[in-house]
Amino acid sequence: MLVATAVPLVSAAGTAAQEPPATVPDLRVIVLVDESGSIGDADLVAEQEAARTIAASALSPGSVVSVVGFGSSEKPGQSAVDVVCPPTKVDSGQNRDLLAKCVSGLRKRADSEGDGTDHVAALQQALDFVRADGPEKKVVFLLTDGKLDVSSSPSWGNTPERRNRAAADKVGDVLSELDRAGAQVWPLGFGSVDLGALAGFAKGKSCAPAVPDPREQVVSGPEAIQSAIKQAFSSATCGKYNTSERGDVPKGGSLDLTVDIPAVASDASIIVSKRDARVQVEYWAPGAGKPAPQEGAANFVFSGQSTETESVQITDPKPGRWTIRLSSAEVDARDVVAAVFFQAAVKAYLTVTPTQPTAGQTVEATMQVRAREAAINDPEVLRGLAFVVTLTGHGFQPAQIALSDPDGDGAFTGKLDVPAGADGELTYTGQVSGVGVGGDTRTLSTRVRAEAAPVQAQILYDDNRATVVPGGSVTGSVSVANNSGKVAQLRLEVVDVTAGTTLTVDPAQVRADPGAGRTAFTLRFGADSPLGGAGAKLRLVDTADGTVVTERLFSAEITPEPSAFEEFFWIWILLAALALAGLVWVLLRLRARAEANRVTGLRAQLHKNDFLAAELPAPDGAGRDFGFIVHDDFTGPQLQPAGPDEANAYWVRRVGDRLELRGPTLPPAVIPAGVPRHITQDTAIVILDDRAAAVIAAPPADPFGSPATASFGAPAGFTGPPADPFAQTATVAAPTAQYPTAPSTTNPDPFGDPFGTPSYPSGPGPQPGPAAAPERGPQIDPYNPFA
Repeated sequence: MLVATAVPLVSAAGTAAQEPPATVPDLRVIVLVDESGSIGDADLVAEQEAARTIAASALSPGSVVSVVGFGSSEKPGQSAVDVVCPPTKVDSGQNRDLLAKCVSGLRKRADSEGDGTDHVAALQQALDFVRADGPEKKVVFLLTDGKLDVSSSPSWGNTPERRNRAAADKVGDVLSELDRAGAQVWPLGFGSVDLGALAGFAKGKSCAPAVPDPREQVVSGPEAIQSAIKQAFSSATCGKYNTSERGDVPKGGSLDLTVDIPAVASDASIIVSKRDARVQVEYWAPGAGKPAPQEGAANFVFSGQSTETESVQITDPKPGRWTIRLSSAEVDARDVVAAVFFQAAVKAYLTVTPTQPTAGQTVEATMQVRAREAAINDPEVLRGLAFVVTLTGHGFQPAQIALSDPDGDGAFTGKLDVPAGADGELTYTGQVSGVGVGGDTRTLSTRVRAEAAPVQAQILYDDNRATVVPGGSVTGSVSVANNSGKVAQLRLEVVDVTAGTTLTVDPAQVRADPGAGRTAFTLRFGADSPLGGAGAKLRLVDTADGTVVTERLFSAEITPEPSAFEEFFWIWILLAALALAGLVWVLLRLRARAEANRVTGLRAQLHKNDFLAAELPAPDGAGRDFGFIVHDDFTGPQLQPAGPDEANAYWVRRVGDRLELRGPTLPPAVIPAGVPRHITQDTAIVILDDRAAAVIAAPPADPFGSPATASFGAPAGFTGPPADPFAQTATVAAPTAQYPTAPSTTNPDPFGDPFGTPSYPSGPGPQPGPAAAPERGPQIDPYNPFA
């Protein structure tokens, strides 16, 4: 049984600060450049640019760079090598600028200067520099455009053939010495040289197992030299280049190039091949309002501004897309390009479980890597890195295993067996390497136990890829198997915490009774913990003797406290959806209302002395108002559409299910469709609504039925269709609207009264109510004087 004891929480944030910060490795770089008379002018320029690129790519201030030109020594006073840039430590802006300028000392040799190709002399000079005290990582670059040629150098023999043969034999000896000194040799041929001429020149191992080892390369043309040099330098040092697009700087104008610096990069160098020293360059950090050095990093070192290739060294660069602005008022700069070389100074952490195994026992090894004081959890950044653990000790051959991260949580794990014959001390060596990181090595020592530990434990986290906010927490559990037969007092500790992070564990004390038990714990981050990747090691210690029972690495991503919008994101989405639905409904209602108010479907009729004199439909596409005028024609009164500013016009618009009619002789009034309005004593205007008739239509009259027609479905005030003038006996109900009929005793309306019959005093002429159908006969036009 496990019993947890709560104690005051103690921060372990200061643990990581006791270790020195991670740095990128120091390099010793020697660049050997062919100056023989066979090189072209363009090749020489490309060699100078390559040498400056290499010098600018040495990130660590402890690195030492040398540039040596070589030809041959054929006469007294000549030297096969020119040390144009002696070994120079790149620990200051002045030294970096000196390297960029001294490269200009490379030249194409004339015949009087010894224009042969003495590879032996060049490699011997490199060997001399390699043997000097200083950085342990040593890289030699050999740039040459031809085969070894010392045929005119008397120091190698008395005939051209013997001289070249003797020098070729010596090349192998010098290369072997460079290999034994731990140097990489990267030969790069260009021009007319073939690959066979460089066979055997490549020596040493690259910076990491997954990176290509040194090899002979032959490139075609000066432009390819830059690309090949970058590939070789990247493989040699495990740095990484990101290159911009190429472009042209117009005379009197400017050009912007961009390069990306990742978040893990602790050091970077932006290198600009501007082709002409008069081109000016500015460097702008992501989102910066001012160019470097005013914004963008902790420290900048500029060099080479007065040369064709300049650079800026950046410490702790702001991650993201940097802009390089090139401008010139004097020249056109063609085919300019920028590149950034960067590297992450990383620190590795190693744990093994169990911490003290027995012979033959399986051990789980775990590694984690940090850069810029933050744990690296991003699988994209970790892709390409190699994590390897080697076990050495007495009584067995070294065993090695490559670790992997199947969970994608930044913890690389693997299992290996302690050999059955192992005894005494055990040493675990963990290494991380890969392009883009400086690499690191961690060593952990322990001893083989004669028998299994009486108290064994396992730590598990509930979330291996936790994301927390400052002040948040992560939970887990520790399972203990206590086979000692007595109570064990254990303690949980948090160690190796990333800088600035405050992390505590609760409970801190664990009581383990004999047998198996499990205790839950909580890791709590301080409210002041910085954002980003946070890492630590949780350790279970036996308080009786301080023995580490088990330990496990842990990492989490600390993110900002979510805003109210982020915290209630789905609620906001639901509200937005409801608001959108409401808006759509409102828009549809407004559209329906606008459509309902359109005067399409209205018809204006003009009646003169009970007769239909004219009719005018509202035009298609009409808006809210339907205007018309009444004018006299030789055939009688007529209706015509009214213009916007027409005088004496009548206007109709919809008001709900009724109509508003106004005009020069009528006050505005709201009336149902079909109701006449007199504009003179014998002239009336009637507005009909075809839309209403289409929606609500009355049943047709039955000429053989009763005089009254059912009014089901008819609009208000409508009791049936007009009477059939050709029916013999059938009658229909008159409309309820009161439309006066002119008195007449001789000319009854042959079509009936479509507007209904008002109540009139008795007298001659038609009376209100159903009208009897007249005898069939000719229709009389009251306006025809000849009728």
